[in-house]
Amino acid sequence: MKLNALQLLTNSAIMMSIIFIPLFAHDIGASGSQIGLIVAVYAASIFISTYIFSRASDSLRPKTLLYVGFLSSTVTFFIQMFASDPFTLGVIRALTGFSIGIYPAVMILYVVNSRQSIGKFSSFMPLGWAVGNMMVFFVAAYWEVFAKDQISGTGEVYRDIFALASLFYAISFLIALTLPDIEMKAKKKGDYFSIAVLKKNWDIYFGFFLRQIGANSVWVIFPLYLVSLGANKYEVALIYTINPVLQFFIMRKLDKYDTRPLINVGYLVSAAAFLAFMPLTIYYQAIAGMILIAVSYSCLYVGSTAFLIKNNEDKGTAAGLLYSMMALASIIGSILGGILLEHFGFRLVMAAGSFFAVLGYLVVRFKRFEGT
Repeated sequence: MKLNALQLLTNSAIMMSIIFIPLFAHDIGASGSQIGLIVAVYAASIFISTYIFSRASDSLRPKTLLYVGFLSSTVTFFIQMFASDPFTLGVIRALTGFSIGIYPAVMILYVVNSRQSIGKFSSFMPLGWAVGNMMVFFVAAYWEVFAKDQISGTGEVYRDIFALASLFYAISFLIALTLPDIEMKAKKKGDYFSIAVLKKNWDIYFGFFLRQIGANSVWVIFPLYLVSLGANKYEVALIYTINPVLQFFIMRKLDKYDTRPLINVGYLVSAAAFLAFMPLTIYYQAIAGMILIAVSYSCLYVGSTAFLIKNNEDKGTAAGLLYSMMALASIIGSILGGILLEHFGFRLVMAAGSFFAVLGYLVVRFKRFEGT
């Protein structure tokens, strides 16, 4: 229960910031390319942090990593409200990304050690996103509908969202204090950068990496896309809520399925989902695409994570590297999305998302799976 609560709280906090960072950056003067760079710097920090600490999770005291990750995130999420220009926001987002990359692999180790369901634990990630989206919805609705006469700009909305995200991490730290220590198996001395793990599972990592390049190119500009189609801030949050709510229910049912078809379905439905965003003429038409995204990411994430845990001795390292692939893909995808938006418009970004999902599918089909 405590692990599920941590998964929910931390992902709620992350999502609160993710939704509005493109809008916040735009409001303080960032161009499309600069928005892409801000998100890319954040992702680069996550990549570096998860890569380091996914390996460290197999040798250092796990609770220490939880404490450091949650405390540093409490601070960095709070200070986001003080960004006043694109450069300052980029620096703060870099610190935020490094903080949240410290603990994910440790969370997986706790789940494995307690013999909990990976699918059910994973389902609290999208539930956290849904809670984060709803918090954003309520904050934005309050300021834009009920207290619009008191608002002096858009700063109040962002201030309250970042403060709430920081509070959620502070609560996570308090919960972590009550967790038991977990026993670590003696670890063989080996390559710090996990080349053996990467080589063994290269198709899982590379395919996921490609799909996430396309996905992140879409998500970095998607709030702006919805606004261009007539949505206001709280309607953006409401549209974003559909995907994680569905993921919560879908992920909980996937443990019983073989990993291979789950992964294949994840890629193919992703390609269809991004294509579904192309012909939109008003924001609420995005609902259909969000439903497809929920199905595709649930299958892909649970299938990939379960495959890596079942087929690798260093489970924290193997699972943590998947987070690193997410972050590395976000660096490239965010820059790509910003550039494509600035020079070609929204719909070409959606086409790129579909193209990279197909590439990911071709990679995992090329290499025959080892195990189930």
